[in-house]
Amino acid sequence: MECYRIIEQIQDVISSGSKLPFSNKVILDQEILLELIDHLLRALPDDLKDAQSIVNDRQRILIDAQKEGEMIVKEAKNTIEQMVSQDEITKLAKEKSEQILTFAKQTAREIRVGATDFADEILQKAEENLSTLLETVKSGREELNQKR
Repeated sequence: MECYRIIEQIQDVISSGSKLPFSNKVILDQEILLELIDHLLRALPDDLKDAQSIVNDRQRILIDAQKEGEMIVKEAKNTIEQMVSQDEITKLAKEKSEQILTFAKQTAREIRVGATDFADEILQKAEENLSTLLETVKSGREELNQKR
């Protein structure tokens, strides 16, 4: 993420600032810091677009999982119909079809749960990253405002 690179540059500027004797105060180049903050504010929308892309991917994964589950169920029903039509193996066909249907439903459920868990994990990481980024920006702005 571009924002992290810019924040690291801000930290470097603060770390390399000249310290005032007998205090914790540092002399900073205001122009450089304001420019970096400006870059950071312009990079935030891109990072937010990345987060939106993750949300869209999650939706696509869920839709694909639903379609695959429906296809598995449809195939299971077709298999059931074909097996039932044969008189001698009707009982075996019913048992096998129930197994296939149960497996298909379980597989579809697992795919949906997996997709949801994956998307939630990605969104949680994005939320944490954006939260950390926001706190860093606030802290930097407060520090700049205190030094005016």
